[in-house]
Amino acid sequence: MPKRDMAMAKRATSTPLIFAHYMLVMQPKDGDYTEDINLAKEAGIEAFAVNYGGWNVDWTQQEGYLEKFYRTAETLNFHLFLSIDTTSVKDTGMIIDLSNKYSSSSAQLKVDGKVMLSSFQTDPPAWNWETDVIAKINSPVLFLPGSLSDDAVALFSDEIPGDGPFPWIHTSKTADQEHSLDVALASQRDSSGKKWMAAVAPWFFTRLSSDKNWSQAQDDSIFVDRWLSLLSLKPDFIEIVTWNDWSESSYVGPAAQATTDVYWADLDHSPFRALSKAFGKAFKAGGETATVDEADEGVYMFYRLQPASKLGSSDTLPLPTDASNLKDDVFVVSLLSDAAEITLKSGDAAPVTWSAPAGVQKTSHTWSLGTQSLQAKRGDKVIADKTGPAIVGQMDKYNGNVVAL
Repeated sequence: MPKRDMAMAKRATSTPLIFAHYMLVMQPKDGDYTEDINLAKEAGIEAFAVNYGGWNVDWTQQEGYLEKFYRTAETLNFHLFLSIDTTSVKDTGMIIDLSNKYSSSSAQLKVDGKVMLSSFQTDPPAWNWETDVIAKINSPVLFLPGSLSDDAVALFSDEIPGDGPFPWIHTSKTADQEHSLDVALASQRDSSGKKWMAAVAPWFFTRLSSDKNWSQAQDDSIFVDRWLSLLSLKPDFIEIVTWNDWSESSYVGPAAQATTDVYWADLDHSPFRALSKAFGKAFKAGGETATVDEADEGVYMFYRLQPASKLGSSDTLPLPTDASNLKDDVFVVSLLSDAAEITLKSGDAAPVTWSAPAGVQKTSHTWSLGTQSLQAKRGDKVIADKTGPAIVGQMDKYNGNVVAL
């Protein structure tokens, strides 16, 4: 059998799966994982990649969180796997002990009979993953290490430990640049026989300090366009990054713990889950676009609450990195089983109406200040009727997070 055919046969042993990256340091309301798990299952997510580590970590507390998470997942017939955050985890014994502890749990995700293990790492850790960690775990392991690298050849090199790479989103790349990298990753995956876990994310935005003040260069293309691109390239797994990193605005889960003085407060991102469910069905079926059932129809709009280039009246930080790449638009995404008429009313501007086709469509519309409203109808049937918060000319503090309705 030719090398490429052997590689494809090896890769085909796994079913396409969808995960979501869960920040363990960001606890759900009352420390109860039930709602998060049920929402993930509803969205077609097979497992949480549990980010073990983070910032200001109390390791005893973190271990207790993980124990409760696994026990809740066992009860709800859901799966988890560890994603070791090497920015804070420095003890290989901790990784080995946790992996061995949960390898027999019914909630532990196994792929091809192997315990799933991943990582988030900005740089390679001080240890050798293969000899210092994997070899000491008492079960076979499928290891997909995270990376911020954009070198597709190097990521699939035999010098990189594990069974294939998990490249994170590159927020400074344009959508075209990210797509070109994905094409190269798909090619290397096909020729190497290794696996490839791709990342999908909502709009990134963080503004915590002078050292952490950035947006992302892909703007609206980072989510819908990327999902469609990955459907054609067919990675082995897709990980949504993230479920609950509120501080980087990349959450698709509830923002229930947010308070009113932060930029993620009250900004629901649930439409990202609805879209992921539709794209996920196509991904698992091997399709290259979403086929929408009438029960899954929806029309959604996404926008920012302020001009991308306007600092807040009491800001002390400059504009975030890549703010110049952001558009002052309302983005409308439709998932339709049949054509429908959509009307968008932006502020005081005249309403805009168009006929959207069956399937997936994304359109962009320059916004006007004021309240944003959207309606979608097919004959007498109302598919969507929603009104979002007003866009204002200037906020007290800059907010680059998106409204998702």
